[in-house]
Amino acid sequence: MKKKFMATAGVIVTVAGLATACGSSTGGSSNSQGQGGSGSATITVAAWNDAADALKAEIPGFEKKYPNIKVNVEYVDTGYTKIMPELASGSNVPDIVQTQNRDFPAFLKKFPGEFVDITDRVQGIKSDFVSSAWEPVTQDGKVYAMPWDIGPAAVYYRKDLYKQAGIDPNSIKTWDDFIQAGKKLKQKFPGVAMWGYGDDDFDPFEMLFNELGGNYVTSDGKIDLTSQQAQQALAMLKKMKDAGILMDFKDWNGEITALNNGKMAAVVYPVWYAGTLMNSVKNQSGKWGLIPLPAFSSNGNHEANLGGSVLAITKQSKNVDAAWKFLDYCLATDEGESVMLKYGLFPSYEPFYKTQQFKQNFPYFGMAIYPFFAEQAKDIPPMNHGPIMLDATKPLKDMEQAVLSGNSTPAQATKAAADAIAKSTGLQVK
Repeated sequence: MKKKFMATAGVIVTVAGLATACGSSTGGSSNSQGQGGSGSATITVAAWNDAADALKAEIPGFEKKYPNIKVNVEYVDTGYTKIMPELASGSNVPDIVQTQNRDFPAFLKKFPGEFVDITDRVQGIKSDFVSSAWEPVTQDGKVYAMPWDIGPAAVYYRKDLYKQAGIDPNSIKTWDDFIQAGKKLKQKFPGVAMWGYGDDDFDPFEMLFNELGGNYVTSDGKIDLTSQQAQQALAMLKKMKDAGILMDFKDWNGEITALNNGKMAAVVYPVWYAGTLMNSVKNQSGKWGLIPLPAFSSNGNHEANLGGSVLAITKQSKNVDAAWKFLDYCLATDEGESVMLKYGLFPSYEPFYKTQQFKQNFPYFGMAIYPFFAEQAKDIPPMNHGPIMLDATKPLKDMEQAVLSGNSTPAQATKAAADAIAKSTGLQVK
């Protein structure tokens, strides 16, 4: 799943040929290192895949602005097998490290005091970011990392199949509407599913759980997986499965195969999946459209996030001010975000949404997809992942599969998952 978020995002630039936009910097702090100062500094940033490529592409513009600061990008793996031992030993620690946003609270617990408090530095720019992006980087009112990309979710649907089946996509306002449309689709195309799920992740559950305002952990640090929101999300997935509109595509490659074979008429995923479709399902250009997530009720929330990363300055850094300048340039300026978008990294920095680059049209979808997803990011409920996610992957996969297979009720499955996570983390279950 970690690989999926970052490995698929960057293909958007390959297909779309994005242009470069310009802008101005916001926030930051002054010191002797960088532009206008006599000091010099070299910083190292640890990241992976397309994220690391994007950071490397930022260097020429940054070093032109701050000629006395040199930046090195260190490529690491998505499982943190290099970063965590360095943080534990306190040796060879990079100045800046990337984590998935949902994993960062676990880093704060496993490595207390190892990340720089940047609360004062971000004070003037917090309102420029999607509000929910601050949740995973904030602990006890203090900010310890910068929000990077986010993954607002929506429904990608086959315009041609919906039309032939007599489905008006704009009439799908709730998940019950989605189910009814799926039944209509099956009547017209018996071998085509409305959506699908894999055995290798718990993405469908997390999106619905977030949409309902659920949290994995309470504010006082207890596992909150047996909540009404968690059970309701699983119950809705089971309702879709029982209605016959879902297919089990097994894994990532199985899903791509099903899409290429025309066996799924819709997928529910974040903005980064646009690149997957454009790169891996090229022959269906012009056939895909987008609608907001259905809600659980007619007046319910229809926004959710899946994926995204943060960048944190480590306490071991000898060049904290220089490291901050790099974060500020990359993540809180139009210049920096212009580069990020070329790698498919959807910004949590909202001023960039006004640029022409952000508003570009994508012929594959016949629309400007980024403004659409920006609308789906305005009111995403903040989700408290707590310090559990590095230990929660298998229990959460097992939980979703147990319900969809009919082997457990939502109440039984959420309790089993909560107990398994509690055993691994030592936290109490609410």
